[in-house]
Amino acid sequence: MAIRQFGTCVLLSAVILCSVIFSHNVNAYSPVTPINHVIIVMQENHSFDNYFGTYPTANGTLVDNLTSSLQKVNGIPNGVCLPYGPGCIAPYYESGFNTTATIEGQTTYENDVNGGRMDGFARYSGPQAMAYFDYHQLASYWDYAEEYGLAENYFASALSTTTPNRLLLFAGDTSVSYNYGPPPFVPYNRTVLNQLDENNISWGYFDFFGSLKNASQAYPFIYTSDVPSSSIRNVQNVSSFFGELGTGGLPAVSFVMALGSDGLDEHPPSNVTAGEQWTVSIVNAIMRSNYWNSSAIFITWDEGGGYYDHVVPPQVLTIDHEFDHPLQVFGQRVPLLVISPYVKENYVSQAILNHMSLLRFIEFNWGLPSLDENVASSNNLLDFFSFNSPRSPIILGTAGKFAASKYPIPIQIQIGDLQYPRIGSMTDSDYGLAPRADYRLVASGLLVVIVLGVLTVRRRKSDHALNKLNRCQVSLHEVRIF
Repeated sequence: MAIRQFGTCVLLSAVILCSVIFSHNVNAYSPVTPINHVIIVMQENHSFDNYFGTYPTANGTLVDNLTSSLQKVNGIPNGVCLPYGPGCIAPYYESGFNTTATIEGQTTYENDVNGGRMDGFARYSGPQAMAYFDYHQLASYWDYAEEYGLAENYFASALSTTTPNRLLLFAGDTSVSYNYGPPPFVPYNRTVLNQLDENNISWGYFDFFGSLKNASQAYPFIYTSDVPSSSIRNVQNVSSFFGELGTGGLPAVSFVMALGSDGLDEHPPSNVTAGEQWTVSIVNAIMRSNYWNSSAIFITWDEGGGYYDHVVPPQVLTIDHEFDHPLQVFGQRVPLLVISPYVKENYVSQAILNHMSLLRFIEFNWGLPSLDENVASSNNLLDFFSFNSPRSPIILGTAGKFAASKYPIPIQIQIGDLQYPRIGSMTDSDYGLAPRADYRLVASGLLVVIVLGVLTVRRRKSDHALNKLNRCQVSLHEVRIF
């Protein structure tokens, strides 16, 4: 009787435990790092060499004690001259704030890369593709690289245009191979947004929507089918993002875009400094808010736009949904800046990364299962971080030694005092951090184990009674024989 009561009690406790964990009102997915808020800012169409090809000394024109001590990157190599007309054209410094628009397209970019020879940019995307900027136009971005983290092997997820790359950021997959449609669509239940919804993790998508009445008509949601109305409420104007920083309503994951703006997304021929200043306003607002000590900001560009980059994209990803032309390699190398109180100072990541690495970090941070194999096979971003005491913010202003137009600015921690290497590539296990278990699976497993245990106890009790009966029958049989 005692065994039966114990088994019933344990089984009832397991059912209660699982019901609590499965409850929609209880979020079993809390961050495994001090990062409670991820903010992703994605701008348009610039390659790594176009923005950081001469960082940190501006091709030798800005060499002092500070710039010469900063971590170097894999920038524009010496002696490059790409075929153009009867001769060739070398990378050149653009002293203005923009270039004429480059020629874009999936096949154009494939011709630019030219089977890994990286010599078709001038011929196919145009001679303006060979232009590069430096600290004169991009002082703030170079300041962020100096003070925080920069990835030198971060690639667009697809060697193609904006739409497939932005869909890959949301879904780890794309329904189109270049800018066409919709249709076809990506089902909402295959997106990271749905993944966050299902696990009660808040998110927001912010852009310049203007007079748009229905947020489901916003890009890239027009490529997403069956978006619930409850989720559409998370799609808001950029002004709401700034408002939520002040009111305490910032979501756990925010996507902040300028696609609907008038020239702030940095897409050529827009003024690159204007877009940079808008991005700085976002970073400054976060730094001034109560969210700084719990945030990580990722600033990147959706694709290279045809601008020259000398690094061959890895052939590690193939996507073909009956496309006329399959996506077979990563896209051009683009910049990724990582800003957080926990980011290593002046750090350069050498890890092979792409847009889905941002999803990988989100999933890791909240202990979520991988959205798909494409995301699971993308490297994480943990090597940027040192989860010790948070650093105070570095707010770029309009004047003074921390002016947004000034590079370099004073370093926050003296280079010689840093307790970590400023370049490298590390894995999750190198930090002693492992993705948090899916607690609902743990609960399910626990329930199964307890049920089997109770059944085993009852079976053993039944077997014990049966054995006693058999022994009794044997004894009676022996009495009859003798």
